Amino acid sequence: MVGHPTKSACYLLLAFSMLGLSGCASDGGLGELAVVAAMVAPIPGDASALLTTAAVAGGAVALASVSSTESTPGAVPVPGQAAPYKPDLQMLVTRETPERYRPRSCEYIEMALIEVPGYVGSSEPLLQQAGEARKVAASQVWYEKGCTQANLPRGIIGVHMDTVDAVSAARISAPTTGVLIDRTGPGSSAQNAGLLSGDIVVAVNDQPIADSVDFRLAIAKAPISSSINLKYWRAHNFYTVPVLIASSGNPPPLLPLAARGSATPLKATSASLQGMSLGVVTPSYAKAVGLASAKGAWVTDTVKGSAADRAGIKPLDVIVEVSGQEVASAQDVADISSRMRAGYKATVSVWRNQAKRDVQMVLRNE
Repeated sequence: MVGHPTKSACYLLLAFSMLGLSGCASDGGLGELAVVAAMVAPIPGDASALLTTAAVAGGAVALASVSSTESTPGAVPVPGQAAPYKPDLQMLVTRETPERYRPRSCEYIEMALIEVPGYVGSSEPLLQQAGEARKVAASQVWYEKGCTQANLPRGIIGVHMDTVDAVSAARISAPTTGVLIDRTGPGSSAQNAGLLSGDIVVAVNDQPIADSVDFRLAIAKAPISSSINLKYWRAHNFYTVPVLIASSGNPPPLLPLAARGSATPLKATSASLQGMSLGVVTPSYAKAVGLASAKGAWVTDTVKGSAADRAGIKPLDVIVEVSGQEVASAQDVADISSRMRAGYKATVSVWRNQAKRDVQMVLRNE
């Protein structure tokens, strides 16, 4: 057995690298969260290789010393090994729907919103798109629930960490949920506790950690100067270590909430919307998805079994035409469809995955 997992293991890390939690200025400042997707591929002996597979926000760099870097998704070819797993960055976009956040607490939604600037600040278009999508989806549920910003201690432990990708973790029998430690800050609580790069944190005070948002929230809720127990995986064994919660010294951050109008349904009949919640296409979202201008109707949610759902319209689609008529805003969809009879099969043109495609939607009285 080796002494450190990066000597023998392959991890794919999708999302949320940061130094410190909840906005400690000395740890890089709020919103400078570095979004990465990185692969550590196994190589015989003591060597390892890391490929950065997505652009890094905020001037972040590759995560390993023995590495090659690329600006687009890829994989490190390793003699004698199966083809390396390639990250599905589109998955980060498609998961960002209101349904992801409706079962969650306001505190969880707040922490998810805090991560938005890191996505939007990335040079990788799909990560930018994921950030814009999270902003709208999480904001919509924030308003639905009547959330207000929590009064949390917002301590830090001083650690870069990333959400573990379940597919690549399963390939080496590592935990498929939790966060993987990139590195610890010099003199930080995490470093003093002995946490190392490559450790996977799976629980805080015996509460399972699913992702970076869970981890961020657990740290933010712990009282300053208290000690928390982190359960982590290293080289195929589990350990538990106490870690001191330090003060960030910063006030609560401003949340990057979307305007209510861009995150809530139109004030129109359900028949005219055909089971869709439609929002505003912002200039930043248009740029991220490859639209020439900020026109169209952004589908933020669909009702299962509705006309839109049956037609194959999905959350995050942008409707650009209905029956050959250009759509400049969400209201255009309501206006155009309201002039059509129930049962009419309308051709709806949507922008999805950097391309325009047509679907057939049978209008219904709902």
